[in-house]
Amino acid sequence: MTRRRVQLALLGLVLAVVGVRPALAQDEPRISFSTTVDYSVGDYGTGKDTTLLYVPFTLGVRPFDRFWLSVTVPYLYQTGQNIVLTGGGVAVKGKKSNGKLTRPTTSTTESGLGDVLAKASLVVVEEKDFIPEITPYFKVKFPTADRDRGLGTGEFDETLGVDVSKLLVGSLFGYLELAYTFIGEPSGTTLHNTFGWSVGAAYAIAQPFSVFAFLEGATAIAPGQDDPLDIRVGAEYRVIKALKLTGTVTRGLSNGSADWGVSGTLTLRF
Repeated sequence: MTRRRVQLALLGLVLAVVGVRPALAQDEPRISFSTTVDYSVGDYGTGKDTTLLYVPFTLGVRPFDRFWLSVTVPYLYQTGQNIVLTGGGVAVKGKKSNGKLTRPTTSTTESGLGDVLAKASLVVVEEKDFIPEITPYFKVKFPTADRDRGLGTGEFDETLGVDVSKLLVGSLFGYLELAYTFIGEPSGTTLHNTFGWSVGAAYAIAQPFSVFAFLEGATAIAPGQDDPLDIRVGAEYRVIKALKLTGTVTRGLSNGSADWGVSGTLTLRF
């Protein structure tokens, strides 16, 4: 079933790319590199905190106009084993038997390679006066994290999503993201596919500096888990045309999310 989902999604992506002009816009970046340090803490309704340090390294290329491909290789450091990362967010381990995702009786610290992500996105509608930019994407999570150490589920996940953005007025931009993730289930485990969403706005205060705020949520992945919901605020500073720095603070609004988190991102595009 997983292989068929991947094949169908890839076929749709290939058909879409056929209609893309091979010419590259000369003033747009062709390569991007970013890295983030994301630190979060929360008990996710379990009564015991899990600390997660997530450090992804992402390389993106633009082989065609309006078409991007990217690969993300993350490092994970996790204290407490009450949650596990999936391609659609965090799954909370339950007290009752749920195969590999049963909550452990003792707390351990694990670190290592996370699940590698591959993503393809295509701008199908460019922004105009009353029309937003629309960018569907397809993402695959490869099971490269060690399942036995609680760093992943050991299964493939696939995500189909769309990003919508629009200049609203003056220097105010609006953003919307919708995504549906097919969650792979380890043997003897029950997990649910998840629908995620994000809505927010960004305001350019001055030419190199902007601030933003987003409300984000999703349906729960694990049985008995609350639906994740959080608010994320931050700022972005463009040091030079090819380099920008981003900082965020996140506050969880439900037991399905971390209590709080902070992150910093460096992005190069050239």
